[in-house]
Amino acid sequence: MEIGIYFKFLLTFGLILLAARIGGELFERYLKQPPVLGELVAGIIISPFALGGLINDPIILHFATIQGAFGLHEFNVMEIISEIAVVTLLFVAGVETDVGAFIKQGITGALVAVGGVIFPFIFGYFITMWLVPEAGIAGWLFIGATLTATSIGVTVRILMEMGKLQTKAGTTILVGAVIDDIIGIVILSIVVGVSAAAKAGGELNMVHVSLDALKIFAIGFAVWFALLIIGVKLNRYISRFLLHPFRKSGTIPIFALIVGFIIAYLVTLVGLHPVVGAYVAGLMFAATGEREDILDKTRPIMLFLAPFFFCYLGMQVDMRLLWGGAIVAVILTIVAVLGKIAGCYIPARFAGKMTHTESMIVGIGMVPRGEVGLIIAGAGLLAGAIGRDLFGAAVAVSVVTTLIMPAMLKPFFKLPSASAKNTGKTLRQDE
Repeated sequence: MEIGIYFKFLLTFGLILLAARIGGELFERYLKQPPVLGELVAGIIISPFALGGLINDPIILHFATIQGAFGLHEFNVMEIISEIAVVTLLFVAGVETDVGAFIKQGITGALVAVGGVIFPFIFGYFITMWLVPEAGIAGWLFIGATLTATSIGVTVRILMEMGKLQTKAGTTILVGAVIDDIIGIVILSIVVGVSAAAKAGGELNMVHVSLDALKIFAIGFAVWFALLIIGVKLNRYISRFLLHPFRKSGTIPIFALIVGFIIAYLVTLVGLHPVVGAYVAGLMFAATGEREDILDKTRPIMLFLAPFFFCYLGMQVDMRLLWGGAIVAVILTIVAVLGKIAGCYIPARFAGKMTHTESMIVGIGMVPRGEVGLIIAGAGLLAGAIGRDLFGAAVAVSVVTTLIMPAMLKPFFKLPSASAKNTGKTLRQDE
């Protein structure tokens, strides 16, 4: 690769950030919508499948080299930067979270996660079986798995921008999204096992596949829970022995962020997504006396990097794929939205004893599939479980649910019961 490409990378990186900033500003100032929506749209516009292809930028075009969709196997600097961005975003979100409220909403959040997985999976499986019978059990399962996803990065950014991250509903969404990610790993492992057996023409051993999946879930949940307890119970020792040596140099926030990156990597060794580790690392520091200092210094880093992640997410979308299965895409999108809202609303309303408005916020907050849905759909395409038309429909679900969530959520936060402070007071019940 010629040396000029490295210099052009700097320009491309800057242009992506600029496009994200302009898109976010336009949507916030003129359309009165969260900036993240503008960043996503900006990414779609400058993607290799749109403007990026017209200007023949070799770096942007690099995104289109794998399966005509997005790079899954090649080393991709942009993808690495986007991962750094979303890990930073979730770390800051963890530091901002009220740990006591997080634990208090643990059971409700877990039930929300379960409901938000079961409903969309069943709906997605049977709707796909009805609309695309030729896809087979592997294809039906992959679409069902795609619909179970929740993009915690998208939801967290929206809650931050609206100043609702520390509300009762916001905390429940965070708990639910984290556990949803763990459950999603289990479902994906089962689906991959079924797909591999179907492709090989052999007999599927569901007992073996289920035991492996349960093992992944048990290890993943145990690691996540252990890190959370360490942060809550040992926060004084974290301050004294881990952070204190960096007090004089004023680099406590930087060191804390470094620890967040290390933990984000370590959780991948047990099958968890890095964002889960980053978020729980943030929770560990949220209980320390250095919380405000860490927030003040790391939030600007997050604000710089986060728009890149959402713009990059938009750049992975090939709008041409969406037309192949338009009817299927529309029906699956409706099912995806209704399945998440119903599956999360019911436990939030009745088990969590939330108001109607709060429960709707929880349900809608779990709707965006974002990059998680794209990853699962891409895995299905590469495994040969779904064709390009069904892949296009899955991409449409991920894109549309991500784009419409801010507009759906905003009106509910304007209602009295949603804007009340959640400081232990009983909120007015909406009927």
